[in-house]
Amino acid sequence: MLREMTQNYILAGLPAQERELLIPASESVEIHLGETLGDAGRPLPFIHFPVTSAISMTTLQDHEHMVEVTLTGKEGSSGSSVVLGDSRSLCTAMVQIPGTAIRISTSTVIDEISRLPYLAAALFRHNLLLMRTAVISVGCSRFHTVSQRLARWLKAHWYRAGIETFPFSAQFLAAQVGADAKVVAETLQAFEADKVIRTGHNKVTIADHDALGRHACECYELARVASGEYIVALQAIARSHSDA
Repeated sequence: MLREMTQNYILAGLPAQERELLIPASESVEIHLGETLGDAGRPLPFIHFPVTSAISMTTLQDHEHMVEVTLTGKEGSSGSSVVLGDSRSLCTAMVQIPGTAIRISTSTVIDEISRLPYLAAALFRHNLLLMRTAVISVGCSRFHTVSQRLARWLKAHWYRAGIETFPFSAQFLAAQVGADAKVVAETLQAFEADKVIRTGHNKVTIADHDALGRHACECYELARVASGEYIVALQAIARSHSDA
């Protein structure tokens, strides 16, 4: 598990003292596509730190439509808001890319927070990233076309997870970008006709990154820059809390 912990950017920066404190409350787990890791307003038993997976923070618009607000991969965690003083989940956390994650007991983090200064600072900084990307997502959903949003969404998942083939159906994608499933299916067909993507049964593969980037709105680049600034800040936090 120690090797897996170093693959998540937040956990990789843990000083030895904090790492030893957290290991008994930590577990490497496989999380699966569509699995819910936290429900809005409900107590959050674990904080998940993706390793090879990705987790989206979603909001339920009504009984039929769920819209993704932001996405977290190996750069961050779900449940980072617990350091703000509330152990409940702010929104629905859903697995978008299946794979491995390190989960840590929320109660341990809250109870031991005074002895976890690096982790607290890192989670605070991650909350700022989530706020920035959520603001970008709201504007994107309001002002950009389905084609732009879908291209941005696929690029963002590639950037977070580092993979090019996703187990996504048109219906699943429609729910995440907040669009009609028929429109999303037509958009996927147009992308495939232009050789931007390849599709199979419940599968989408990026075939041409440059072309997909041209279809995406500027929100992808805004979110990528915000993520890059976060990584730099996280490295600085790790250095300031180093055991050395």
